[in-house]
Amino acid sequence: MQNKPVLICPDTHAPYHHKGAIQFLKDTYDAYGCSSIVHVGDFFDFHYSSHHKTELDAFNAECEYEAAIEFAKEFSDVFPKGTLILGNHDAIVYRQLKEVNIGNYVLKSKNELFGLPKGWTIKDHYHVIKFEGYESDVLVEHGIGSTGMYPINTALAKRCSYVQGHQHSFAGVNYRTNHQDTIFGLNVGCLADSGSLSQRYGKYLKWKQVTGCGVVFNPEMALFEKMKESEYGL
Repeated sequence: MQNKPVLICPDTHAPYHHKGAIQFLKDTYDAYGCSSIVHVGDFFDFHYSSHHKTELDAFNAECEYEAAIEFAKEFSDVFPKGTLILGNHDAIVYRQLKEVNIGNYVLKSKNELFGLPKGWTIKDHYHVIKFEGYESDVLVEHGIGSTGMYPINTALAKRCSYVQGHQHSFAGVNYRTNHQDTIFGLNVGCLADSGSLSQRYGKYLKWKQVTGCGVVFNPEMALFEKMKESEYGL
């Protein structure tokens, strides 16, 4: 049960993360008096290992992974406890193993694979945040299958307040109220480096990345905190 705000960290895509991401998250966590953190997924990018075309100037797989692990160490030094929900990029290694008929038993544990200490709980699909004094709760997912700028539509389908990442180009909160309560849908944007090679595909997209994070106060109230990139420059 929570009785204080929860910081929601969006897609970081390490090692192609925004270089100010950790400091920005810490500042937001402290500013709102948060008591815990949930990462919505795409913690790592695994660009080199993807089925998509690899950029020619990309790290090789080993160098990319080592750089991502270094980010995980810096991240967990600031946030030694939390919850990570695996995103579609995080799951690339599992999908690639399946392609060659090898089970996940050959891999390290999830905490070892992502360089996170035992204080971090890693979940495959979703996480539920429960708040003291509320009968309803908040469902957090990466957002696979929940597309578009209005996560309130997914909240209505799930019949509870809903938080998602995945949609780099959309951020913000929508509310709906009926005769007995209020629910919200929260898009938390992205904390990747929009100029990095893993994000080059977005150069010609109409909608550009929105950089920031989310804060959930209770099942009826949340916000999106936009990063002032001039203060956290690359």
